[in-house]
Amino acid sequence: MAEPAQPADLPEFAQATADFVKWFKSADGTRLSSKVQLKDLRSGNAGRGAVATEDIEEDEELFAIPRSLVLATTTSSIPSTVLEPLNETGAWPPLIVTVIYEYLRNEKSPWYPYFKVLPTFFDSLMFWNKAELEALQASAVIGKIGRDQAEENWKDTIIPVMLSHSDLFGVAGQNESEKTTELIKLAHMAGSLIMAYAFDIDRDDEKDDRDNDSDDEFEEDDEDEPSKGMVPFADMLNADADRNNARLFQEPDYLIMKSTKPIKAGEQIFNDYGPLPRSDLLRMYGYITDNYAQYDVVEISHDLFLEVAGKKHGIKDAAWLKREEQLEELGLIDDGYAIPRPSVDVKKLEDAIPGQIHMLLRALCTETVKKPEESVTIKEAALLQAVLTKRLSEYATSLDADRSALGALGTAESKQLLVESGCSEPRYTMALKVRIGEKEILHQLLRLCQDHIAGETAEMASASTKRASDHGPSSRPKKTARRERGP
Repeated sequence: MAEPAQPADLPEFAQATADFVKWFKSADGTRLSSKVQLKDLRSGNAGRGAVATEDIEEDEELFAIPRSLVLATTTSSIPSTVLEPLNETGAWPPLIVTVIYEYLRNEKSPWYPYFKVLPTFFDSLMFWNKAELEALQASAVIGKIGRDQAEENWKDTIIPVMLSHSDLFGVAGQNESEKTTELIKLAHMAGSLIMAYAFDIDRDDEKDDRDNDSDDEFEEDDEDEPSKGMVPFADMLNADADRNNARLFQEPDYLIMKSTKPIKAGEQIFNDYGPLPRSDLLRMYGYITDNYAQYDVVEISHDLFLEVAGKKHGIKDAAWLKREEQLEELGLIDDGYAIPRPSVDVKKLEDAIPGQIHMLLRALCTETVKKPEESVTIKEAALLQAVLTKRLSEYATSLDADRSALGALGTAESKQLLVESGCSEPRYTMALKVRIGEKEILHQLLRLCQDHIAGETAEMASASTKRASDHGPSSRPKKTARRERGP
């Protein structure tokens, strides 16, 4: 179907959208339902989004992308000799280099209209300044950013590759140092695009034995990581934890977006990121929404458990060393442990904590690492309560203070404080909500610990009273002494 004529003064954002849709439709093998339209949703702080123009039934095809249109190392024209030095670095470095290569080609790249609708500015944590990161306080997500590690890794891997092919990676700069700086900026841009927009692509029959052992912030630890690729149009869908109504299905030659439930005309078409806590949503995608609060977690380090239990410092006794070795063999020792937000109907402590943490508590409190089959003991609950209290103290402000700060946003006083601190209001707001969510979980868990200890103590007291009653003096009347009669 021919594209309708566009007015010459069409705003840049809308023009880029129109050019992208035209490019997508004209690409060999693509399919786009007439019921799907990209719209400007910036007024709702959602950028572009796909909207149904007519009612859509469940399991209806929305659009289809041939694998040849996916931006990946295998579909780009980048010379294989460029990527050869990166064969042992995992999936991310070659794709970052490939994205930079295509981006720098401008109009010569087959994906040029696609790049025009992709952002070059991000709110993900990689781009936050020091003051904005400090607003996250003690959130464990700070330790996952890894900006410095990423840059050091790039200087050893992808930067030398790109510098040695200056004809393909031409950037501003009078010397190698200046060019390195520009290439690192591009690597952050490309890596953030991949983090926020790329999909995991089934490898089919392809074999990839490359190890994924980099410390890059954009790396994942899964050795069986699928291939990654940028999927035009599929990444135009916004995500929603509750309203998701579409899903990307993978076939041998196509990636097909289908509806997973009926969608009414005028409704937005949503994908889903899965059960991500808001801290990871912010780290990976640069935004948060309140309906992802249900997936929030609070993370507690292994060292904190050991510190509170008195096992971190000093000479460890042989018994604990043996238990620690057993935990390691069972795969129960990790750098940190995530405790999800308990649902409102959770009333028992053992239902709120992961089994891995329960086993660690048992190992710290007793001489066994067997899987606990019974309820959390008072000793275990007391240890967890002490750990949670210590974890809560690591945050600089209280939950009540944070809630008050959230309510004060937008006032002249709040705006002035943010200006003085160097924080942007949107980023500070997101940081505030993340740390509020984590503190809410800690408070919920502390209440469950307190209730559990009180309940177990009362039950023990009741049982003790019953035992004393069962084994105490007889309740029959005492016999009185018989007085002897005189003569």
